[in-house]
Amino acid sequence: MAHQSARHPRESGYGHWRWQRISAVITLILMVYFTYLMASLGPLNYQEARSFVATPHQGIALGFLLSVGLFHATLGVQMIIEDYIPLASGRLMLVMVARAVFTVASLAGLVAVGLIMGSV
Repeated sequence: MAHQSARHPRESGYGHWRWQRISAVITLILMVYFTYLMASLGPLNYQEARSFVATPHQGIALGFLLSVGLFHATLGVQMIIEDYIPLASGRLMLVMVARAVFTVASLAGLVAVGLIMGSV
């Protein structure tokens, strides 16, 4: 049966698995980039950090990291809920609440980065 799953990627769960891996790789690459960048810049005061985020390529990359990272977190929390919540009726509601919370957090973060960049 496992061999059949490899030949039929449209089976339930494959899309979730694939997006979780893709978002993990993108988040890892962006986190390494920002870690290297922050280590090379040294300590920043508030104005220097604000001007760093206001730079278009840094602000866009930060917004992308925020969106993809929270999307990856949403997928992970959904997997935890589906694996560890015993009642099927409670799982759907919890998954919907988790998605809503992460969507609001992502939108708030994007608005904050946009305000700093001066484009909102």
